[in-house]
Amino acid sequence: MSSINAQATLTQLQNNTNLINFQHGRANLGTGKLDRNGFVQLILAQLQFQDPTNPQDSSQMLSQQLQLEQADQMKDMVNASKFSQAGSMVGKTASVIDAPWDFTNSVSGQTNINPTTNKPAVITGTIDSVQFDTAHGKALVKINGNYYDLDKVQNLSTPPATTTTGTSTTGGAS
Repeated sequence: MSSINAQATLTQLQNNTNLINFQHGRANLGTGKLDRNGFVQLILAQLQFQDPTNPQDSSQMLSQQLQLEQADQMKDMVNASKFSQAGSMVGKTASVIDAPWDFTNSVSGQTNINPTTNKPAVITGTIDSVQFDTAHGKALVKINGNYYDLDKVQNLSTPPATTTTGTSTTGGAS
């Protein structure tokens, strides 16, 4: 009787694993991308189902691992470039599509619509600070107390320099 329970448990585990893999695959559906997790799963599947009499060439496995490392390094460089670009914008005036960042779901929120033009609303303000969402590779700029995806910035300008005029008074003793 314990072998029946073990078989049922094994079947349940396989079903749960298949469901999780399906959900991960569905999340990436249509992106045309193979993320790191998917790539590792592909390599593991190759190892699991390879012909034992004709195993995979170890140089191919090493080549695939190097490609994965290079892709990770390239992603890190792109993210550093985005953050550097956003950082250089602090203090500048920007026009951005009014879709504040939704930190709960890590996406741009719903775009606000200008009722007059029926087009996406655009706000303009000074970029106060930047923040980087490393999990999603998004640079966020803070304008008027809200964060916006750097990709939503439409226009950027340097505010005019402020000049201070001093007043002088001349007074004489009488």
